[in-house]
Amino acid sequence: MLMLSFFRVAYNTLMLGSRRPDLRKRNGFTIIESLIGITILTMVSIALFAVMASNLTNLFQSKARGIALAIAQEKIENLKNLPYDSLSTQAGTIYPPGNVLDDETITRNNLNFKIHTDIRYIDNEYDGNAAGTVGGKPVDLYSYDYKKITITISDPKGSTQLAELSSDVAAKAAETAGNTGVLLVKVINAAGSPVENATVQITNQNPNPDVNITTTTDIQGQVIIPKLPPDATPGYHVVVTKAGFNSDQTYTVDASHPSPSNPDFAMLAQQITTKTFAVDQLTNLSLTLTNQTGAPITNQSVTIQGQKTTNSTPTIYKISLTNITNEQGQVQFNLIEWDSYTVTISGHTVLSSSPFMPITVAPNSLISASLTAAVSPTLYPTISSVTPNTSSATSGVTIDLTGSNLSGSSTMILRKPGEPDRIASAITLTGPDNISGTFDLSTASGIYSLVLTTGGLSTTQVNVITVGL
Repeated sequence: MLMLSFFRVAYNTLMLGSRRPDLRKRNGFTIIESLIGITILTMVSIALFAVMASNLTNLFQSKARGIALAIAQEKIENLKNLPYDSLSTQAGTIYPPGNVLDDETITRNNLNFKIHTDIRYIDNEYDGNAAGTVGGKPVDLYSYDYKKITITISDPKGSTQLAELSSDVAAKAAETAGNTGVLLVKVINAAGSPVENATVQITNQNPNPDVNITTTTDIQGQVIIPKLPPDATPGYHVVVTKAGFNSDQTYTVDASHPSPSNPDFAMLAQQITTKTFAVDQLTNLSLTLTNQTGAPITNQSVTIQGQKTTNSTPTIYKISLTNITNEQGQVQFNLIEWDSYTVTISGHTVLSSSPFMPITVAPNSLISASLTAAVSPTLYPTISSVTPNTSSATSGVTIDLTGSNLSGSSTMILRKPGEPDRIASAITLTGPDNISGTFDLSTASGIYSLVLTTGGLSTTQVNVITVGL
């Protein structure tokens, strides 16, 4: 009631200005005063509840982090008491695998915790490294100087990390050569830079026990697995993946891949085997198809084929995809691998494409290309390349064209809106698929399209040459 009286006075002050109301003559509250009081009380209550909830959450997380830290310390101490050779997880990077669980869930103080244990060899650079990149140091054939234990504890869903502890553990005896080999996996992107946190799976069913290791690349895009059993047969198989990226791998020799481009490999004792894989972000390609009259090519099957191969003889291409054009003559190929693609259109011959094929599709991009095609067979000339694509403004410029349906009587015209056509003064047929034209470009400036005509049929390559810019 005291608070409502306060709100009543405040309200009267605001509504009545300096005139003081006779509160003694008023025995109750107006509806507006009551609503204002209830509203303010509600807002204050919500704020207090939010503060209390935040404090409870922080208190809970503080308690959980303290318990998680104690669990991590306990876990590390228990592992350090194991024999050195037994210090490996069931599916980690150390061969042979041990009995330590990679992931487990425990309950402590009525709280559930998810525990991830990572144990791996560390290649200390004091005696060189397996990659041979330490200046003044030799290649370290025995890249297992000591082991590193990392315990990561999170909530049951794995969404919030509560604690992480690491500890190095060294063997009592010095490293020895042994009858084992070292695998160095390098993962790079399209630009040749290292790819961090790529998943690397290494398998081989020939040794006993099987090799089945799944790990991730470090900041240098590398994974080093020492003490692997030698295998003279090409039994080692590697697959590299990363979310949102293309995959790369070695291929087993079988009926579908009799001569793989990147085959599975052997492992020799006391040697380092290095394998490099390339992955990068997926990308998108948009194509617009028109016929020789400029009308869209609709409801037509279109196939793109990359240049990367998985087998050499016979040639098997890694990427070959087919889609159908819509009513606007457009077709999308989304989330595809970065590569250079050729385009084929069912029942049609591609007369020209901009850019020229193969169409290079960079990682994490949206590339648009336009193609002109005619129903096969066709007498229309085709254009597959034009050189040069830049020129200075001068007379006597020779432009070379590669295509088909060419003849010595073909004509070549450079065309720019708002200017007269520039016609080649001399045409030379240098081969069945090559023709050259000489142009006077002394007064030219800007971007020009090229029109090639054979037997009265014309094909245009748009925006093909830049002059004087």
